Amino acid sequence: MSTYKTKYFKNTKKINNTLWLDKLINQLEKKSKGV
Repeated sequence: MSTYKTKYFKNTKKINNTLWLDKLINQLEKKSKGV
């Protein structure tokens, strides 16, 4: 379990910016679609 968490947190630090951009893009897409 601890190793899984460690790997998860490491991946989170790596792709944290990518996930943030994905969220932002999703929000913009929803706004443009008028949903």
